[in-house]
Amino acid sequence: MSLVESIDQYKYPDDAAMHQSTISKFLWFCAGADMQLLKHCPQSERIKEEGIGGVVLATGVLAFLSSSYAFYRVFNPGSSEGTPVVAIISSIAFGLIWSLIIFNLDRFIVSSSGHGDGTEKITLDEFIGAIPRLLMALIIGFTLSKPLEIRVMQSELDAILKTKQMEYKYGRKDANGQQMTVDEKGVLVKPGAYDSEKIRWDSEKSKLKDVEFKELTDGEEAINAKIKDYREKEDKFTNEKYTQAGGKNGYAAGRGTGYKDAEANADKYAKLKDEETANLEKYKQDHQSDYDQKAKKEADVIKTHDEKNKEIEDTAAHMGGLVNRIMWAHEAFPIVSWALTLLLLAIEVAPILYKLMIRNGPYHYLTENQREIVAARYAVERKANALAGNNGQQAEIEIFHQAEASLKSSIAHLTSEGRLSQQALDKFEGIVSRDIDNNPDKYVKIDPPSRGA
Repeated sequence: MSLVESIDQYKYPDDAAMHQSTISKFLWFCAGADMQLLKHCPQSERIKEEGIGGVVLATGVLAFLSSSYAFYRVFNPGSSEGTPVVAIISSIAFGLIWSLIIFNLDRFIVSSSGHGDGTEKITLDEFIGAIPRLLMALIIGFTLSKPLEIRVMQSELDAILKTKQMEYKYGRKDANGQQMTVDEKGVLVKPGAYDSEKIRWDSEKSKLKDVEFKELTDGEEAINAKIKDYREKEDKFTNEKYTQAGGKNGYAAGRGTGYKDAEANADKYAKLKDEETANLEKYKQDHQSDYDQKAKKEADVIKTHDEKNKEIEDTAAHMGGLVNRIMWAHEAFPIVSWALTLLLLAIEVAPILYKLMIRNGPYHYLTENQREIVAARYAVERKANALAGNNGQQAEIEIFHQAEASLKSSIAHLTSEGRLSQQALDKFEGIVSRDIDNNPDKYVKIDPPSRGA
């Protein structure tokens, strides 16, 4: 046994971490921990990483619940009554995608967060360095907290929604349910959408009845009045005729003079009644097109009124959207709303602050050691260098010796190839030059002059 082995009383088998449960391994994955290094660490270090991974996993689960409910409120902005299948399926699908994004982002933030100075205190420099990660965590926490808030207060917000819908439809009402015309400050309260529509509807109906139909109905009413008057007189003289025939009121029985006068008057008014009835039918025929036009206009008014009421119903049904519910939650329950928000923010930023406050342990040392080994294996040197014009402050620079050696080798190889190529060209030029001196006709051909020249 070597001296190191005799001193080391905490020897762990190489596969110690491999025998951990699947849940532990998954939590290490959530924390972004190196399982190969954890197998050389005490159990306490593994528990720490499991705790960090558990927080990241919990954030992912909360992200799924929060985003699913948020998307459900987007796809189904009404009250909680009724559960459309399409809205549920869409909410689950989008919530799963969003939760995976948040989970991956949280895992990156936690795994990339460095350790502090090895003490339990957070220094100003450490806090300033962690600000970007803290800001990202705060943004994530805010986005997660709002849908969860309105889900926790769903029953109360549904009650507020119904009140808002009633106010929108019917305006404000007093304690007895009566429509109010002024508020408690004496300011006129606008009527609800239904009441506004009813006012417009009554106005249009009144205009249609009193103006549009007046010219038609005046003539018809005048004829009907004459018909009524003639019918009453006809009935009167008919009754008198039969009275006279009975010998009452001083007249002799039988068909005497009184009987004949009453009969003549009854026939006269019957004839006038028939003439006016004929006039009424002729009047209606002459004005039938006007009647049809006015009736169509009335039908159009009714259709517009029904469409407007349907629009009011649709608008009221969609008042319970995500943004409105968040606003109502802050207005009605500000303390509860902020308490839930702070709780989610604490869960989100806890791993980052925890890593700044935690004391350096075996896993931290092994991680740093592994980095140094990798840097040494590939000849990467880090050393301090004074920055010019910066009050002599030191900055760490990296020297990549392997890359520099490769660069120098490549430069030397190219330089050597250049020299050899030039030397070969010089040799070739000398050989060709001597051959030209000895055999010029090999390179230059001169044609003899023609005889006619």
